[in-house]
Amino acid sequence: MKVSVIIPVYNTGEDLSRCAESVLAQTMDDHDYEVIFVDDGSDDGTEKRLDELAAEHDRVQVLHRPPSGGPGGPRNAGIDAARGEYVYFLDDDDWLGEEALERMYAMALRNDADIVIGKMVGHGRRVPRLMFRVDRDRADIIEHNLLGILTPHKLFRRSLLLRHRIRFPGGPVRLEDHRFVLRAYFLAGTISVVGDYPCCHWVKRPGSYSRALPDPAHYHAMLREVLDIVDEHVPSGPVRDRYYAHWYRGKLLKRFGENGFLDAPADYRRAYYDEALRLTRERFGDGVDDWLPARFRVRSELLRADRHDELFDLVRAERDMRLDAVLDGVRWRGDRLAVRFTARLRYADGTPPAFPDGRWDPPVPVDVRPEALALDDRPWRLDLYIRRRSDGADLPLTISAEHLRDGAMAGEAVIDTRAMPWLPDDVWDLVARIDGGGWTYERRLRGYAEHVAARGRLEPYRTVNGNLSVRVHPVKVSPKGPFRRAARWLPGSRLGGRRTRA
Repeated sequence: MKVSVIIPVYNTGEDLSRCAESVLAQTMDDHDYEVIFVDDGSDDGTEKRLDELAAEHDRVQVLHRPPSGGPGGPRNAGIDAARGEYVYFLDDDDWLGEEALERMYAMALRNDADIVIGKMVGHGRRVPRLMFRVDRDRADIIEHNLLGILTPHKLFRRSLLLRHRIRFPGGPVRLEDHRFVLRAYFLAGTISVVGDYPCCHWVKRPGSYSRALPDPAHYHAMLREVLDIVDEHVPSGPVRDRYYAHWYRGKLLKRFGENGFLDAPADYRRAYYDEALRLTRERFGDGVDDWLPARFRVRSELLRADRHDELFDLVRAERDMRLDAVLDGVRWRGDRLAVRFTARLRYADGTPPAFPDGRWDPPVPVDVRPEALALDDRPWRLDLYIRRRSDGADLPLTISAEHLRDGAMAGEAVIDTRAMPWLPDDVWDLVARIDGGGWTYERRLRGYAEHVAARGRLEPYRTVNGNLSVRVHPVKVSPKGPFRRAARWLPGSRLGGRRTRA
């Protein structure tokens, strides 16, 4: 048995259908993988549907357990019951691209990898782009952004988990994925990345436990446990500070500016702030700030100095910041479609952020050291993606970019279907993205007023909102040869029946 797919399930209802269909439609041979559904006390009929699936498919196994309140216990039960050389964890509302297991296992076999991370596509969730830009036979945790997604949607060598007793904490706890995945990262010999195929479609589920406001004391206690794992494997110094900066920025400082947090009751915000201040003084030394971009370095200084009111004045002033992405021109260069555009960051009132002399001028007065306002030397990044409307799968385009001023960048990208003969026929939207200084925003390209005629497989068109999108038409049938089908780089828009094998 090559792979065991482990799926914790609780009262999933109809949302289970797409997940189940996708794992049963894999191109990997039926005898080479199994699917283990671990029912965590469902009582809405889901448990019966699972039993029906197991009766219909030999490779499906169902484990029924009393409710535990979290996915950790069911995942552990799946590890114990698995027969595969590798295990892959999937949530019951997510789904797999049909070649996912085949591609990830091939990558694992080629590199003798302990962990393989397959490209993820977010649906209602933001997925780090740099992590999946290319395939990587041997990836580095820090240099290749592997901390960007610490969910267990990955292929793990089962013997690694058993040998080191790597388990999920049970029950409804926060950051359980981080503790499991981080420990596995540190103990793995080789970690590989599949970047050229969307393996997992990761769905934001309304009302999920992870989206609710966390209890401040519990949340920061769990964050301490994550940092303890780092301490076990990384000696104190700049490298540990760099690890620490990931959680300090993303799980503590960033939360201050989230709309859900700012809309929470005042007593909750105060309780979270007090716990964050306590943890910062306890664990996050000043060296961690060296790895923060300006936006979060300023928040850190205000927090360390216990300037509560100034910190919240700042994050409120930044609330509803956005990116404007406006077309400057669209034209053909032979069979390539060239798209020129300008992207600008703006505050909610429409004014752009100011960066005089390489420093951020915050929208409200703040009492911080001038060094905290300095932009780091890392260049700002402008990207353009084509994003398939049917499922959110996206592809980065080759782009030339120029940094203008005050959060503005101009760029030109080309869409060349000759270089991408596998590109599926569908409707694709064009999405610009700026990443720099701690600001990361994206927006569809707007302002398409001209009409550029279709050419080859590409048809640019104006949406009802004035955005630029393109239709990619099917590969033409040659009258002198058999039907030529484009390779299935991306999963089809319809899930269901298995693909016929030769």
